Amino acid sequence: MKMNTLWYECLFVLGSLQIATHASELIQRKDPWLGWHRPVDANVFVTTKGNNHDSLLFVESELEYPYHLIISHTPQYAHLWRAKKFSWTSKDWELVSDQYKIGNFYEYDDGVKVDGTYYVYEGGKVFTYSGPLEDSSGKWKVSGTFPHKQCDDIGIYYENGLFHMFGEHGNFPHGPDGTSLAHFTSETGLGNWKLVNPKAVDPNPDGGDTYGVGDATLAKIQGTYYLFCDRESKGNPYKVTAWRSKSLNEPFEYLGKAITPRSNEVDDWDNYRIQDADIAFVPELNRYVMTCNMMDTDGNPGGNFSGSGLGKKSTRVIGVFYSNRTLKGKRK
Repeated sequence: MKMNTLWYECLFVLGSLQIATHASELIQRKDPWLGWHRPVDANVFVTTKGNNHDSLLFVESELEYPYHLIISHTPQYAHLWRAKKFSWTSKDWELVSDQYKIGNFYEYDDGVKVDGTYYVYEGGKVFTYSGPLEDSSGKWKVSGTFPHKQCDDIGIYYENGLFHMFGEHGNFPHGPDGTSLAHFTSETGLGNWKLVNPKAVDPNPDGGDTYGVGDATLAKIQGTYYLFCDRESKGNPYKVTAWRSKSLNEPFEYLGKAITPRSNEVDDWDNYRIQDADIAFVPELNRYVMTCNMMDTDGNPGGNFSGSGLGKKSTRVIGVFYSNRTLKGKRK
């Protein structure tokens, strides 16, 4: 009798696992915003500007130059690019400045433009500037703060008079990440941040610290909020994962891996890890794009990264990814 009971218990466990796996596969097949691709095989924005990482993409259709891309470089300077038409390669962009100054940070988490003012977040400081980005180098002001010890490497989203911040929360022992993403809100984006949920994005629903997450970016697509963020675990470097929710104030549901490094190949710029995504809708393409930080460590194809602070064979570049799904008509 005991053997029969044990047998039925095993069947039940196996059946439950199969149902859970099938449900996960259905979610991934049904949701189109899990699908992203490289517009070309070597989808690197630029390879001649040294250590490039943590990009901020601003799309403003009303401007003569609708596209501006800020690429973090060193604590001294970032790079500012602009374009009249969107392209995955810097050959179609103009370099405004390779000595672009916001503050004295190695990277900048995220940015948003609200009512004519740009907000950029990093290291607990909120930088603001009003005016053309082409004239902004050295003119950013520290106008506010955010609780970076509780919410770091953040993604920012503005809607209906409220700034929503999602960032690393908790101590991940295997890397510079959180064990969850916390959600804070502010009416000004400059201070008085209120905690909504310390586990708005929870990669460890059963507890523990198996997965680390960070560097969120958000978009509202046809009534659903999508959040893309880094995820890593011990021995498994960064990839970009996708989450969704019908409300910013409700926990996000895990969808799956959206963008992953080509770990089994040796001749690419992205065969170690991909992280720090920034999402934006590009009207002329009728699709979303993500700019990501891609890292390689095998020296192939390599490049001139002297003075970047990277290892001898390491490279860090910005890669551009396109959504598989195009979108016409109502976006939000």
